[in-house]
Amino acid sequence: MTDSGRASARYPKVRASVSKARDFARLFADGIDADGLGDDLVLIVSELVTNAVIHGKTAPGRQVEVTLDHTAGRVRVEVRDTGEGTPRRRPRIPLAVAGRGLEIVDALCEKWGVAEQVVGKTVWAELVVKPSEAVDDQ
Repeated sequence: MTDSGRASARYPKVRASVSKARDFARLFADGIDADGLGDDLVLIVSELVTNAVIHGKTAPGRQVEVTLDHTAGRVRVEVRDTGEGTPRRRPRIPLAVAGRGLEIVDALCEKWGVAEQVVGKTVWAELVVKPSEAVDDQ
């Protein structure tokens, strides 16, 4: 992939799709020059797809779509499902083992939000791509 790239993939709304979406995000991150961004991108995709699979109330057979878009200075993640409801950060509970997904997303990205669709919603997050610190010898 070059300096600018966009890729999308669809997955069945099952838990096994989360690891496939992580692999998709890792391949995308490896294909762009986004120094140190890969792990954050993979984690954000993982959290948003997990939310769509577990909490997106949809009919059986529906899919989750992941779109990754890299342009100068940023990477945008979009996870679309056809379910009802709007994701919200939960109140912080110190020893809770679940419910921290959007808190993690919020900590890792520049901004995130929800775009309502005619059917369902798209949860998106944007990460700032920091220029590589390598100096070209020219």
